[in-house]
Amino acid sequence: MLQKNITGSSLIRSEGEESDNMEVALNVTPMIDVLTCLLFFLLLSFGAIVVALINASVPALSSDSSEQPDLSKTKITISVSITDKGFGLSAQAEGLGQEELDKLAKTFPMKEGAYDYQGLNDYAFELKKRYNESDSAVIIPSSDIPYEVLVRTMDATRERATEQNGRPARLPLFPAAVVSTLVK
Repeated sequence: MLQKNITGSSLIRSEGEESDNMEVALNVTPMIDVLTCLLFFLLLSFGAIVVALINASVPALSSDSSEQPDLSKTKITISVSITDKGFGLSAQAEGLGQEELDKLAKTFPMKEGAYDYQGLNDYAFELKKRYNESDSAVIIPSSDIPYEVLVRTMDATRERATEQNGRPARLPLFPAAVVSTLVK
């Protein structure tokens, strides 16, 4: 007769038994527990990888120097930094050189202690007219900026209030807004 040992495996035979067919029942529960924990920690470690993007675009070369690129087809992404001194706007694009991107950068200092939302909206509208395929904005608030300022900044870059056929309308500017932070 088989007896069970401490782990639950049937390993021990009685002395009078002469059978060659001995059944062994392995307890695999601890092994499954270890594999489950290992799988969980592996999944967590892959989720902790941080991806960074560096704008390293180069202007495209063309064979004909008289041909000007169509800027209306170029997509730019604007970045609006919010500090206690006002807004700073810059742009990134794959088809533009660094000189052109530097020309697009602009600051909007605070006016009488308030942020210049209208100036930011006007400039975003101007950029949208020049680069009408663009739709992305990255908002980078400093750590001490109130939530209300962040929301109003997103509103100023997202759409513009206009009139069409005598009716109030909203023209989309940069509706795909992403809130980011500076890496220190």
